[in-house]
Amino acid sequence: MVYFCHGYGDTCTFFVEGIARKLASSGYGVFAMDYPGFGLSEGLHGYIPSFDKLVDDVIEHYSKAEENPEIGNLPSFLFGQSMGGPVALKVHMKQPDAWNGAVLLAPMCKIADDIVPPWLVTQILVGIAKFLPKQKLVPQQDLAELAFRDVKKREQAAYNVIAYMHKPRLQTAVELLHTTQELEKQLDKVSCVFIFCLS
Repeated sequence: MVYFCHGYGDTCTFFVEGIARKLASSGYGVFAMDYPGFGLSEGLHGYIPSFDKLVDDVIEHYSKAEENPEIGNLPSFLFGQSMGGPVALKVHMKQPDAWNGAVLLAPMCKIADDIVPPWLVTQILVGIAKFLPKQKLVPQQDLAELAFRDVKKREQAAYNVIAYMHKPRLQTAVELLHTTQELEKQLDKVSCVFIFCLS
C-alpha cells in the first residue's frame, strides 16, 4: 500500500491521474488525500494554520484506511513529494512503527537560502503573521519556474487548475519555515527505509 502526501503546489487528483495509475497497474494499492485548504478539500485555499494539525489530519485519514482488514496487513509506505516530504517524515516520527518505509521525491526538508527573504524581512513577516495570518504577502518567485526547469513540464503542471499557485499566505509560510528548520535538526531520528524507484 502506498499513501501519498502531496506537495504545496499539487493535489491528489493530479497525482492519481499520473503516478498513482502507474503504481496501481503494477499491483500496488494507492491512497491519496487533499490536505484541508488544498485541491478539492474544504478550507481557505493554500492556508496552513498549523503544520502539526495537517500531519494529524493525514494520520487520521490514513489510519482509517489501514483499519480495512483487506489491506491492514499489507506493507505500508508513505510517498511524500515536495511539501509532502516533511508531511511523510512527521507522520513517520509520530507513528514510527506504523510504516514499512517511505519514498521521498524532491522533499522540502530545507527551504533554499536564496528563496527565504533576508533575516530582518523574515522576522517582520513572522510578526505580521500573528495579526494577518491569511494574507498573501510573502515575496516569492514563480512556483512553476522553481519546480520545473523544462518549459513543457511547466505547461503540463498548469493543467492542474485546482492547485494553489499564488504567493504563500503568511501563516503558511511561517509553518513551512518552522517545519523545515525543525526537520533539519531531527533527520537523524528517522528510521524508515527510503526507496528510490527508477523506471
